[in-house]
Amino acid sequence: MTRIKDSKTETIIHEIRLWKQTKMLPEQYCDFLLALYTEGEGINDSPSAKPQKKTLLKEFLISISSLVISLFVIYFTELSIVLQTAILASFVGLLMGVGIYYSKKQFSPLLLYTSAACILFLSSIKITGKIFEGDISQIYMTLFLNCFIWIGAGVKWKMNYFTLAGSVGATLVGIYILL
Repeated sequence: MTRIKDSKTETIIHEIRLWKQTKMLPEQYCDFLLALYTEGEGINDSPSAKPQKKTLLKEFLISISSLVISLFVIYFTELSIVLQTAILASFVGLLMGVGIYYSKKQFSPLLLYTSAACILFLSSIKITGKIFEGDISQIYMTLFLNCFIWIGAGVKWKMNYFTLAGSVGATLVGIYILL
């Protein structure tokens, strides 16, 4: 009798995990049902670890491909400055949008935000160099502006790595100017 009950319970647990994976029911309902049928042991099981690895891999691939394409657009094309700016701004927007999506899903968007900041940094330096024809004071201002944007983003969204990077960057640029 217990053997039949165990096989039915295992079937139910398997179905609940399938519902959770395919999002047929909200995650909270599935967690409640798993806790009920497994007596509290089924919530933190291994199937939830696999989607997080897949998400991290997607995040990594999106970030790296955006950086590579951005570097290609900046340094190896003969596109006009307006077209380069539009392409790079769309990459920054894409990375920020994906980062916000993943942060709402409780995943860390660190790599996406860092890639967006790097693309913004590279493109702003390139644009400043082209517009002001290499005027070093304008490039310093752009560097400071990028650092202050990083500090502001770090303070506003409680991302200490951006606050630290912006502070260190601003300090290093200031020291370089003084020397």
